[in-house]
Amino acid sequence: MSAPSSTVSTRSGLFSPGTAVASARPDDSARAKASALVLIPARNEAPTIAQVVTGCRLAGFSVRVIDDNGTDATDLLAARAGAEVLTLSGPRHGKTAALRHTLGRIPAAIDWLFFLDGDGQHDPRDLDRFWRLRHHADLVVGNRFPDAAHMPALRRWTNRAMSALLRRSGIVDSQCGFRLVRRSWLGPWLPTGDHFQFETEMALLAAARPCRVLNLPIRATYAREVSKILPWRDTLNFARCLLFHKGRPGRSRRAARLETQTMTANG
Repeated sequence: MSAPSSTVSTRSGLFSPGTAVASARPDDSARAKASALVLIPARNEAPTIAQVVTGCRLAGFSVRVIDDNGTDATDLLAARAGAEVLTLSGPRHGKTAALRHTLGRIPAAIDWLFFLDGDGQHDPRDLDRFWRLRHHADLVVGNRFPDAAHMPALRRWTNRAMSALLRRSGIVDSQCGFRLVRRSWLGPWLPTGDHFQFETEMALLAAARPCRVLNLPIRATYAREVSKILPWRDTLNFARCLLFHKGRPGRSRRAARLETQTMTANG
């Protein structure tokens, strides 16, 4: 498993790093939000990436886009919208490989990491809902199941089945990529897969060590985007993740119930 090389674009001047929305709460100040970084893995997301990055910046958070050597203008549009762009060279590496590459290069001052997709499935306006819960959790994960009727049937059934297999993690919607993670809980952990194993690997991590999990209901937003998931490949990768971690000690069901909470839609 070779490590991808990268180059880094310059940050756009449209937004300064300290930009934040006005708030009456001291914890929502620009100084507090400077301790967080939004990570967006992306490949050929030119139609949506600028809107996603702009939404994150308007919420007051710095953004790093990891461009997986795409063939469109994703990197340029993300930089113009105010993101730092890390461009991986060589052939396509995959979502998990892209995140592994950047997780080893997070500034020491960052205490919180947001993860969301660049295809418009995740609404940056929800960032503040996640942020307000940070003092109560190590891991806040979006839960699309209350709005499951808006998910494509195949994805809904697949996600429910995969989440059921990972229920000891305490994460209700284990495959949701929208999440906020406490850096000190994550520690030096790096995912080992390449493609769409990232969420599964983090769920297995949450099952193997003490973790306060909050599940925050979010909307299930699907447009006409073409999924980059390959069913045969990613089902095999999911099975490999489970087999690799089989037999490792995890939290008891009682501990998981005590540590895990599901927030209401207004959480």
